[in-house]
Amino acid sequence: MKKLLNVSAMLIALAVMLSGCASSAKKTEAEGPAVPHPRSYVLDPADGATTLALPFNSYGPNYQGTIDMWKYLKKDKPQAGDTMQLRGKVTSDVDIPCLVFYLTDTSPAANYWTNLCGDSYILDMKAGVAYDINVDVVLDVSTKGGLVMTFAYDGNDHGQETYAKVGAPANFTFEKVADTTDTNAEVPSAPHNSNPTVALEKYAAFLEIATNHPWVNGAQDMSVIANYQSTPEVTPAFGDDLPRAGDKLTVTWKAVSDVDIAQIYMRPVDCSSAANWWKELINVNWDDMEAITVVKDVKAGEPFEASVTFELEADAVAQVNLCVWYDIGDATPDGPAIIKMVK
Repeated sequence: MKKLLNVSAMLIALAVMLSGCASSAKKTEAEGPAVPHPRSYVLDPADGATTLALPFNSYGPNYQGTIDMWKYLKKDKPQAGDTMQLRGKVTSDVDIPCLVFYLTDTSPAANYWTNLCGDSYILDMKAGVAYDINVDVVLDVSTKGGLVMTFAYDGNDHGQETYAKVGAPANFTFEKVADTTDTNAEVPSAPHNSNPTVALEKYAAFLEIATNHPWVNGAQDMSVIANYQSTPEVTPAFGDDLPRAGDKLTVTWKAVSDVDIAQIYMRPVDCSSAANWWKELINVNWDDMEAITVVKDVKAGEPFEASVTFELEADAVAQVNLCVWYDIGDATPDGPAIIKMVK
């Protein structure tokens, strides 16, 4: 028998309170459509992903997964006081005593993790059973640049009985129930720029290429050096028009290093939580490093100019980073480097 969602009384009271006190506002044309607020949105996680892995999250610590829904909402950013109607069905492959889910803004403007509302729950979740997601939540905080549905479980006390940690990752399957509100239909999209150019020094005026240690079983092995690496974010260069598969992304770079470097490599990645913290945007041929070499023979104190073009093989999910690195022994003296923009 299918079980219904359990929602805390406090969350319901909060929804009533915020719905009654929120004021009406209109957006400018630059921000999106002129839509009165507060308003309601429908979110069905199946429109974001039909499956979801919840691996162990050492920062929680808990088991956690996120589904990015921002592409449906960014043309009319949800505001505090707006109602989010969460609808769907979810099935887990493991028993979960207390599943918690809530909405989060994971954009840089929101410091990469801002909770937008209170928690909702599914209690005593059994493997292989479909559970209804059917709850309305009111946002405590306005979105700034992102919105994901976060699902988590662990031994934390979220206003319910404290449960022992389940001790195993889960895999979820979602069944579509409702149509997610698509604000893209409310305002015509601007033409997509399939050949964007990014000047790296504009977004990384001071770049430290630091010692990078390999990750082993969720922790860095500090006894080993993998290479020297940095991942500056350049998302603001694209506005709401994130690059897609098939685009040709050109990166230019005018800077000066404090050490000699034989060659510096670069590739675009998505380091957002919505992309599970690391998503390759190109297919790297590790036997052809020339394709990802951005500059060679860098001399300490001598300004350099570089340019490289990538043909993207995957869509950016929520942000764009540039993985910039060089190998052990490529710098003189060997070690980290500081690279600054040329003034």
